Amino acid sequence: MRVETVVARILNTGCVLIDGWGVVCSIDWEVAQLLHVEPSEVLGHRLTEIFPETRLLEVLVTQQQLLTEQVINKRKVRVGYYPVTTVQDFSGVVMVVEPLSPVPPENQEHQALIDLYEGILSELPLGLAVVNRQGRVVFMNDYYSQSMECSSEVLMGLPLQKHVPFSKIAEILRIGKPRLQIDIEYRGKVFLLSESPIVSRGQTIGGISKVLSREEIEGQDFRSLTQRVQVLENKLLFYKEELLELRSQRSPLDEIQGKSSEMLKLKQVVERVAQHDANVLITGESGTGKGLVAQTIHQLSPRKEEPFIKINCAAIPESLLESELFGYEEGAFTGALKGGKPGKFELAQGGTIFLDEIGDMPLTMQAKILRVLQEKSFERIGGSKTLTVNVRIIAATHRNLVKLIDEGQFRLDLYYRIAVISMDLPPLRKRPLDIQPLAAEIIQKLQVKYGRPIHGLTTKAEKILHNYSWPGNVRELENVLEYSFNFLEPGERVIAESHLPSHIIQLTSSSKEVRKPLSRDANPLPDTQPVNISLEDAVAKAEIEAILRALELTQGNKQAAARVLGIHVSGLYQKLKKYADSIES
Repeated sequence: MRVETVVARILNTGCVLIDGWGVVCSIDWEVAQLLHVEPSEVLGHRLTEIFPETRLLEVLVTQQQLLTEQVINKRKVRVGYYPVTTVQDFSGVVMVVEPLSPVPPENQEHQALIDLYEGILSELPLGLAVVNRQGRVVFMNDYYSQSMECSSEVLMGLPLQKHVPFSKIAEILRIGKPRLQIDIEYRGKVFLLSESPIVSRGQTIGGISKVLSREEIEGQDFRSLTQRVQVLENKLLFYKEELLELRSQRSPLDEIQGKSSEMLKLKQVVERVAQHDANVLITGESGTGKGLVAQTIHQLSPRKEEPFIKINCAAIPESLLESELFGYEEGAFTGALKGGKPGKFELAQGGTIFLDEIGDMPLTMQAKILRVLQEKSFERIGGSKTLTVNVRIIAATHRNLVKLIDEGQFRLDLYYRIAVISMDLPPLRKRPLDIQPLAAEIIQKLQVKYGRPIHGLTTKAEKILHNYSWPGNVRELENVLEYSFNFLEPGERVIAESHLPSHIIQLTSSSKEVRKPLSRDANPLPDTQPVNISLEDAVAKAEIEAILRALELTQGNKQAAARVLGIHVSGLYQKLKKYADSIES
């Protein structure tokens, strides 16, 4: 068998390269773990010494490939033995090992398949929307959203028929039969709409809505395209359903990584808070995971089957914020869409709305939010009909709301409404025990993104990460590790000190950045004069430090720096204005 064929077969599996004498020349980390050995201990030894049950001898004698199922250390695996030849001489064997039991904790293989099919469907020259058995959107490509003049992100998880008025998807899911509608006039165009159920194992698990404009239909043959689409559509929803089923076996709390006492206590609070409908205010520095905690509360709550709608109050200009939150009627202002547009509160009906960075919300908008909280009702811009709403409010901010109240920038009555339950997330520098598990989790996700197996960090690299102060918190840790992935040489499997950003190494080498363990009787402050520093000053110092590093890393590009910091560019400009004196000096 040629090497190219072998490589094709060993994708996403572990392999061992053995020479003609049965000696191990190379072994993947994954296989070494299965065999409970270190890779360095195996090289140069015969395979039979570490894997007595191997059927390598048969392949060496027959020079024929062999595929079998075996048990390695109580784990069932599929083992393939593939002879490798160069020209005419026999060279050795590649042994491919593939676990048969479910392994990936994050269901990476299923997610990769979903991403693959969604990527293909996004590129097809026809509008395509996929709904689940409740008629809620689970996928929509750009062609469909552009044709219907709606946002796929906004409609995700919402009923398709409510926002595409001529859709009959609910009826199709109920009766289980396809339906074709011809010459539908909608917003100045003529469309053909084809909708059909998706059936798996005799059950209707969802539906497909396909749309094409008459202009693009004329003169094109879509028969073969339709057949391909049908296969991909069914696979897409099947894998998405299977992934959701697998994820349902795991608690949403597992997404909150950390072993420190602070994070274990936080998980207990999240679990308790989720069971009731009280409004929640989450505070903490940028990058501490406020959005993740908000989403976890929603997923653990009785509202988990309903939408979770997020809006960043700092990222949307004041002139547009009201229409984003409350929607508008047709003709409300110049440029308003025909038929109007629902706002975030309307879309979150029955679910949860997450008001991120509420500390940046203008006072005029705070008054309108307060009314919704008090009366559970509002009107669209340009509308006279009062809409009632049933949503849970979760708000978050990195700012000190009490100080903003004293300065007259935040309403006290709104604060009491949103802060029925308050949760403060600890910064990463105050929970160093969580750095290692967080890094391992991030590395696992980056392996999938970059398609290369990385076994972790060297001891020295781990120590550097542990000693760094992390002003950007978990988000900065993610950026540092992704930076390191981009500087790994081909064949390197471990992140070392040389792969880390230079500023991290420089800062941790100085005495100011090194985190030294304190004894029980130790004085945490130097023996010199006592130091008085407020939390507000410490946060400001950390923010200035993070902004300067982001600007240095992106060579002054503010758009890119905002992405590195995980904030909207308008938020970055606000901070640059706030800290202008410190940054210029």
